[in-house]
Order: sequence, then C-alpha cells, then structure tokens
Amino acid sequence: MKNISSQAELNSTLSSAGSRLVVVDFFATWCGPCKTLAPILDGLERKHTSTIFAKVDVDVAQDCSRSYSVTSMPTILFFKNKSEVGRVVGADVSKIQSYIKSYEGGSSFSGSGQTLGGGGNNLAAKAPESKKKGNLDNAPYHIRLWTAVGHLSSGILSFCHKCLQSLAIVATSAKTGLIGDQAPKEIETVEGPGGDCQIQVRLLDGSSIRGDFEPTHTLKQVHDFVQANLDARRTKAPGFKLMTNFPKIVYTDEEMKQTLEEAKLTPRAQLIVTA
Repeated sequence: MKNISSQAELNSTLSSAGSRLVVVDFFATWCGPCKTLAPILDGLERKHTSTIFAKVDVDVAQDCSRSYSVTSMPTILFFKNKSEVGRVVGADVSKIQSYIKSYEGGSSFSGSGQTLGGGGNNLAAKAPESKKKGNLDNAPYHIRLWTAVGHLSSGILSFCHKCLQSLAIVATSAKTGLIGDQAPKEIETVEGPGGDCQIQVRLLDGSSIRGDFEPTHTLKQVHDFVQANLDARRTKAPGFKLMTNFPKIVYTDEEMKQTLEEAKLTPRAQLIVTA
C-alpha cells in the first residue's frame, strides 16, 4: 500500500485516481486494531486491483487527519472522484468489503444510453397490427380451432409448471425449517491476506473458515485473521488459542512468532480454535 505523508500527497493521489475508488487507511503504529487490520487490507489490495489503496500514519501526516476530522484509529476513508463517499471507524472488515464492492465498479447506469420507447432505434416500436394479432379472422375454421387449442394447452402447461415450482419451494422450505420464520442471515466472512498456503480453522461453534496465506506469514497473522472473523460475527472468544490435532499442539505466544513454513503448516493445514 502506498504511504501518504502529507495532505498535498493525498490530494495528488486522489487527482491521479480519476474515477477509480481510493481506499485510505488512517492508522497509528501504536494501535493494536490497526496492526490486525493491516494484513487484511493488503489482501484486499491484491484482490481488488482496480481500486487504489493507501495508508496515512496520523502521527506523521497530521494535516491529513485534521483535514478529514479523523480522531479514532483505524479509520478507513473511501474516495470517488476526489470526494469522500464513506468511512468506517474501527476494524470492521465486513463494512470495508461492502464499501469496496459498492463503489469500485462505478455506476452501471452512467452514460446517455437509449430510452425504451424513445427516439432513435426505438426498441418499443410497435409491430404492424396485422402481424401482432396474427390476422386469423379469415383463416379456415380448422386452423382457428387448432390455434385456440394450442393457446389453451400452452396456458394449462404454464399453470401446471408454476404450481410445481410453488410446491418445490414449499417442500424445500419445510425441509430446511424456514416456513414461518425469516431466512437465516448470511454469515460475514473476512478474507485472508492471500497466498499459496490454505489454512482452514474450525471455530468454537463448529463452523469453519478458510484463508489463504503466504508460507512466510506467521501464526500470529493467522490468529489475527481468526479474530477479525470472530469480530465480524460478533462472537466473543477472549484469550483463544490455536491448536492442531495431529499431532496435538497448542501454540503458545512464543510459538505464534513462527512462520507457517517453520510450523510445517504448508501448503495446507487445519487448525482448531480452543478457549
């Protein structure tokens, strides 16, 4: 991520970005949540290549933090066409991802386009009246009869198809226990920083998350990734540790400094969260 050291440098970055989305991380070196968020933002930068990511150390570029009234760290600001379009205060990764998905592609409805029913190549131009009606008034009786039977059969088949669809929906809902209740909310998932090493982690509730890491990433970074997912799910697990089952190893604070390669957790491994 690009380091911004002054308001002038930030203005230059916003100007050169044009219509691209710019994500700016206002952080402090002494801020714990900022350190947790940093590798996640690095991963998002690698994934969202059309978006510009930058970071501002509030103790170095104080004019930037004053200009945008940043008083809490981390604060993530989102800019489009040099204007602020949103901000997230705190390491709320799900909100950050939501802003990126909303703004990185621009508006899908920009440009003049064609208006349905308007001038130019009018898509709503009427077909000749005779062709639209089929003009069967003068057709032989047996032709009109078979046409009517065809329309009737088509209508019956369409009705039966809709009935079967409705029955299938009801059966599925009954099976999953959704009738009379709201659909389950989608579980927010925070992405890993990215890499060739796949780490799957089983949480305390039995569900699993998976993140991609580099072999040089540490177990502490995996721990931070798990913490970010727990925060996104609003799940409390104070003081949790990571462990493996085969062989059974509960990683101590000192062992968390190991890289995944040193801990022999490459190219893929499964870890378990333990209280």
